[in-house]
Amino acid sequence: MQQRVLQMNDASAAADSSFRGTFFGDPHAQTSGLHPSDKTLMPRRPMTSTTQAAEANFMTKQTLGNHAIVIGGSIAGLMTARVLADHFDKVTVIERDEPNLVRPEMRKGTPQAAHYHVLLQGGLSLLTELFPGFVDRLNSLGSRSTRAVRDIAYHTPIGIAHSQSGSVKLPRDLGYNVQCQSRPLLEFCIRACALEAPNISIRFGTVVNALIHEAGRVCGVRLGSAEGDAALEADFVIDAGGRGARTPRWLMDLGYEAPEETRLMCDLAYSSIKVRIPEKYRDWPYNLNVFYPPLPNKTGAMMHHIEDGLWHLSLEGRLGAYPPKDAEGFMEFARTFYTPSLYEMVKDAEHVTDVAHFHFHYSLLRHYERLQRFPDGLLVIGDSICSVNPVHGQGMSSSALQVRVLRSLIDECRAAGRGLEGMAPAFFARAAQAVQQPWMLAALKDFQFEGTPGERPEGFENIVHYIGAIEALIGDDAELHQAVSDVMHLIAPMDTLFQEPWKGRVEAHLAAAAQVAA
Repeated sequence: MQQRVLQMNDASAAADSSFRGTFFGDPHAQTSGLHPSDKTLMPRRPMTSTTQAAEANFMTKQTLGNHAIVIGGSIAGLMTARVLADHFDKVTVIERDEPNLVRPEMRKGTPQAAHYHVLLQGGLSLLTELFPGFVDRLNSLGSRSTRAVRDIAYHTPIGIAHSQSGSVKLPRDLGYNVQCQSRPLLEFCIRACALEAPNISIRFGTVVNALIHEAGRVCGVRLGSAEGDAALEADFVIDAGGRGARTPRWLMDLGYEAPEETRLMCDLAYSSIKVRIPEKYRDWPYNLNVFYPPLPNKTGAMMHHIEDGLWHLSLEGRLGAYPPKDAEGFMEFARTFYTPSLYEMVKDAEHVTDVAHFHFHYSLLRHYERLQRFPDGLLVIGDSICSVNPVHGQGMSSSALQVRVLRSLIDECRAAGRGLEGMAPAFFARAAQAVQQPWMLAALKDFQFEGTPGERPEGFENIVHYIGAIEALIGDDAELHQAVSDVMHLIAPMDTLFQEPWKGRVEAHLAAAAQVAA
């Protein structure tokens, strides 16, 4: 494996403390390069608005330091690198894999990449801020802008609707898009955009084996690659190494405590395949097709239009009702679904990939905000902090929320005329607050499945009834539907759904339903 370096120069009220305590974990419980002058491996791209903005910032800013390191070339890592590029002379991303730099392809470090990836507005909005023109560039590669919820079909037992409960019968435009594409294409585009910053480079085929730590501060990393071990100094290091990030182990090696963890078991497996869209469905009006039967059914499916005229179909099941791993079993699983529409759409489709299978056992939340000691010069971000059930589609946007926190806090430090020393407690406290919403939304859904391990929090049934009432009301209430969508896309706080004017409408609906039941 040859090391490569790349640089481009061109709830709310109902969710009381006991409820939140269960979801976010009892704090007392046992918890389960080369330099820019070296050879560049991609041709210089034409100047874009992203490049121009980055070079303008680079030429005019007074930096916070000479060098920042980001561990992991994930989507979270690439967004983080772009934020740091405005504040450091150079930013080096350390990436274990060696991705294809010419076209989008799977890489070993993202085993979930073979499954569906829909980019919600919460993540998309930050990407468009970091990389002007990002959506146009993504679409030029084949991504599909999908209007919420006009271009989304929910296949219910009684036909197509535009909400999961089926209460929204007709298409409704909520004013923003989601992006549908394969994960490799999305990552390929973000990587290309990030590398247009003149001071960002990536070292491929390289792992971080340890942190360099002196007098309470991280001041670099120890690298390993096919070319040998090396030390790389830095003023600032951020671990975006994902769910398997090694910072907890490194902290213990340095005499610090590792963060406590909260785990929520979901025991979900999904199998995915890419198929060529059959001719009779080429003009199908819905880019995103959702197949979730009513509870207590433990299976589901998601199929969306991606690049190259393909559908990406993922079948899912939990708690033992897992989809098969072979093509014949995969199609039989689809044939026996609660609605015949799924099998009808794909039975004659050409398979262009083998079936890929992935098992996600539990969501994971690391509580760095509870640590009493943490070294200066180091942060952790993205799935390294919070990794939720991927079928809910909020993982990338959850990482984006953390990157927003980082950007805001750095701006505050600079405005106050101070450096980043002592920044970790403030960052981790705000990051913990930022990930509460995606964590709680995922937990609410997962806990509704009978058999999901773990004690339901006090008030859980009330929350479920409240959300159910909202689902019933949005059929005739477009404003409430908009509010719900904003929460699910992580662009509005969940608490708003438990405040007026929605609270009064929901309580009136629940009271009326109780009268009918009596």
